[in-house]
Amino acid sequence: MITTQTFVVTGADQIHCEGCESRINAALQRVAGVRHAQASHKTQAVTVQFDAAETTEAALCERLVALGYAVEVNEA
Repeated sequence: MITTQTFVVTGADQIHCEGCESRINAALQRVAGVRHAQASHKTQAVTVQFDAAETTEAALCERLVALGYAVEVNEA
């Protein structure tokens, strides 16, 4: 099942520029099951469309943390 989840960067390390966005998008695209990833330095949000049968929200959070970003799941 294809799911869309938005994560919000909450830590001191923020998404600063389009280069940061590209780095995040590329890293998430390498996760099995990710169909689309879109990071925004303007909103500090990362929206990911993924197949829940292939990956989990937790795995996506782990990838973002490995990149140096503290994130929270946007429940809205």
